[in-house]
Amino acid sequence: MKTTTLLLSSLLILTAPLMTHANAINKVLNASERPQQDKLRDAARKPADILTLVDIQPNMSVVDFIAGRGYYTSLFARMLNNSGNLYSVKGKLEKRDLSKFNNISVLKELDLSDLNEPVDRIFTALNYHDIINKKGFDRQKLLKTIHSKLNDNGYFIVIDHNAAPGTGISQTKKLHRVENTFVLNEIINAGFILDRSSTALANPSDHFTTDVWQESTKGKTDRFVYRFKKANKR
Repeated sequence: MKTTTLLLSSLLILTAPLMTHANAINKVLNASERPQQDKLRDAARKPADILTLVDIQPNMSVVDFIAGRGYYTSLFARMLNNSGNLYSVKGKLEKRDLSKFNNISVLKELDLSDLNEPVDRIFTALNYHDIINKKGFDRQKLLKTIHSKLNDNGYFIVIDHNAAPGTGISQTKKLHRVENTFVLNEIINAGFILDRSSTALANPSDHFTTDVWQESTKGKTDRFVYRFKKANKR
């Protein structure tokens, strides 16, 4: 009986932080002040799964890299709740009411040269293929910068539209897709290891032949989700 009680107590201790984090995510997603247009996107973007993987904790420093109109910046801001720092790189946040959050900085430099502190999370969604398309942009230098700016126990999270096996980067301009194995190998070769992947945004019905911007494809592409950390130093 004592052994059983101890095991149950240990299990409760282990699961309590997970339950607390899940509750925090649920609270953020269902907040009444979240824009309705964001909530309508949730079905396709699966933010509960993504936020669980990103694993933002209070007082962290988080980067939303190429943030666009700020869907994820808004979620990250609510997770941090005015603790730590949030950097929205190339964020176009003018149409968002984020005035209650005083820890958001919009960075302008794509090479992260204006990021002046080590950070715990660097996140980018549906942008890696755009970086590939940017003529003359040094991805290897960017990955080196991300590696150096990331804390040793930090994560680099990448989401993008998958391309057909064997196509590599040949469809980044025409279809706005990139093959998952190309991204995986390029980031690993830059000094990272794959910590976790998720199939939350996978779609086995996607045949990889359609431009991601077509109405029939929006929100329905097969998307890979990778979480990287720094490789152990030798």
